[in-house]
Amino acid sequence: MYIPEIPNNSLTEEIKEIVRLSRQLEENYNFEYNPPVTEDELTAWENENQIIIPESVKDWLRFSGYSNICSELVIIKSVKSFEVGCELISDEFVIIGEVIGNGEFLCFSKKTGEIIRENHGEITRLKSFEDFLTNTVIRMLKKS
Repeated sequence: MYIPEIPNNSLTEEIKEIVRLSRQLEENYNFEYNPPVTEDELTAWENENQIIIPESVKDWLRFSGYSNICSELVIIKSVKSFEVGCELISDEFVIIGEVIGNGEFLCFSKKTGEIIRENHGEITRLKSFEDFLTNTVIRMLKKS
């Protein structure tokens, strides 16, 4: 399993724990962490879409430009695959990932940057992207 260099940023501790758990589970599950996106790619996406990506999401993308965590338990899309104006959810949100592979999306608000999970019309507002990593990704990995 390829693991990109872990950056020193707001998510360093969460990334280290996800990597540790990924290594423990890699014999039984698929994990994919692509090389990080560049600052130019982040800026280009923001300029093209006139939307600011939350800094914590950028911090994840600075670690891995696309992530398939635990055989698609969680997918964090590449910035090029973010979905804006998708008819599956409110136009207020940008889809940046999928959770559990059953139609649940990880998103952020175009206006506020708030991180949400959308599950077939039901919206769960999260404290932060860090909270999503800690209380969803790490918790699910520990149960796997």
